[in-house]
Amino acid sequence: MTTDKSFAHKPSSKAPQNAVLANHCVLVTRPEQQQAELIAALEAWGAQTIPLPLLSISPPSEGEPAAKLRRSLLELDLFDSLLFVSTNAVRAGVASIEDYWPQFPVGLQILAIGPSTAALARELLRCEVAVAAGGSTSEELLASGLLGDLEGKRVGIFRGEGGRDALAEGIRQRGGRVEYFEVYRRSPCDYSDTQLVEALDGKSPTALTITSGESLDALLSLAPRLEKAIDIAVGKSIRVDVLRMPLIVPSARVKKLALAKGFTAPIDAGGADARSFARALSVVAGKTDPNKSN
Repeated sequence: MTTDKSFAHKPSSKAPQNAVLANHCVLVTRPEQQQAELIAALEAWGAQTIPLPLLSISPPSEGEPAAKLRRSLLELDLFDSLLFVSTNAVRAGVASIEDYWPQFPVGLQILAIGPSTAALARELLRCEVAVAAGGSTSEELLASGLLGDLEGKRVGIFRGEGGRDALAEGIRQRGGRVEYFEVYRRSPCDYSDTQLVEALDGKSPTALTITSGESLDALLSLAPRLEKAIDIAVGKSIRVDVLRMPLIVPSARVKKLALAKGFTAPIDAGGADARSFARALSVVAGKTDPNKSN
C-alpha cells in the first residue's frame, strides 16, 4: 500500500506537563487512527515524536469473508459473549453492528482486552464491558475467570483478519464455541525513501514503539532504509542501528518476539495504552513517572 503524508503531525503548542522525556524523540508506529493519544501523552511529558504508521487499517475483504461476517452479524443476539481484542476491533466492529442492529442486543456479555479497548467499547456500545484487572493480553483475560463457565457457550471474537488464535483456542479448550468477526484488515504501509526522510522531519529517534508482532515484522523489514533515511534527515552519518535502539512493546510475548528477531533492547510496557508506554519510556530516560502514585 502506498502511503501519503496524511499522518504528518504538528507538535503541540502547549507546554509539557513535566520534562520526564525531555531530550528524547520517539518513533510512533501505531496505525494512523491510533496515533493521537500516544503522541499527546509523550509530548505532555516533554518528548518529541515522529509519527510513522507501519500498518494501515482498511475494511475487510469482500466475497466469502464479507458474506460470513454478514451471517454472523445477523445472528448477533444468539451469542452468549462478544469479545473485542483491540480499539480497532471496537471501532470497526461497532460500525458493522450498527449496519444491522439499530439497537444493540441485550443480554450479551461484552469483554475487552486491555483498558483502552474496554473504555472505547463502553463509550460506543453504552453498556458494561468486562476487562481483566491490569491485563492487556489474551492470556491474561483467559486466566482472569471473567469468561466463566464456557461449556456450550457461543463466543464471538471481533478482530482483524488473520489475528492470533490463542484466545479462541483457550475458549474451545473450555468447551466454548468460537466464531470470528473479522471486521478490518491490516496492511503494511509502503514508504518511498523520500517519504521516510520527510516523515523524520530532520529528527533522529532515540526510542521506538511497537504494538504487535505484525508491526514488529514491518519495522524489521523497514530498518535498513530507515537507518539511511535518518542520516539524510539529520544531514550527517550518525550510524543509527535500529536493532539496538530502545524498543517499547506492549507485552512479554511481543518482547520475546523482538529478542528472537534480533532487537537487543526491548522493554515490556505491561500494556498497549498510552500511559503504559510513557511510563516505560521514562525507564529509557532514567527517570521515574512523577504521577505514578496517582
